[in-house]
Amino acid sequence: MEDQPNKKNQFAKEMINIMRTTQRNNVELTHIADNKANVLLSLNAIMLTFLIPTVIANVDYIVEKLLYIPLVILAVTCFTTIYISTIVLKPTRFDNLRDEENPTSKHSPFFFGNYYKMKPDEFYSYFENEINKTESITHHLAQDIYYVGRRLGYKMTWIRMAFSIFLIGIFFSLLTTALVFFVG
Repeated sequence: MEDQPNKKNQFAKEMINIMRTTQRNNVELTHIADNKANVLLSLNAIMLTFLIPTVIANVDYIVEKLLYIPLVILAVTCFTTIYISTIVLKPTRFDNLRDEENPTSKHSPFFFGNYYKMKPDEFYSYFENEINKTESITHHLAQDIYYVGRRLGYKMTWIRMAFSIFLIGIFFSLLTTALVFFVG
């Protein structure tokens, strides 16, 4: 009978470790998504930086050879990819991270978005109250994992869209360039 509380304690420690590992993995994946968005944003900004002066310097030739068609496709692709990448990198509004199903539930004292507007005394009291309940800690850790995962899913959805638009735009830009040269 003495092993029962020890097994329960061991299980709680194992669960906390699993949750901590999951949280760390989600944060690392979020970092990867942000890096991908940064790469897309930088690449497209560089492309536009070289594209605009080149077009301005050669506008007569571009109009004469109908190269404005692929250049417009390329410019729209770059601007769209930059816009979507910016959406991925833009910080989330914290009031969007609330539990819609249970708006009265306590929010995690471990996530700064839940307490950054609190006064120090209010936070200390809230933190102390929540940290003294074992089931509350597990709930808050699970809540943090959920919201980080939700934000990660949002970022990954947008970054996939940005990559798809970029690939399709580059393809159509190159295809129209080839058509203009070989047909025109």
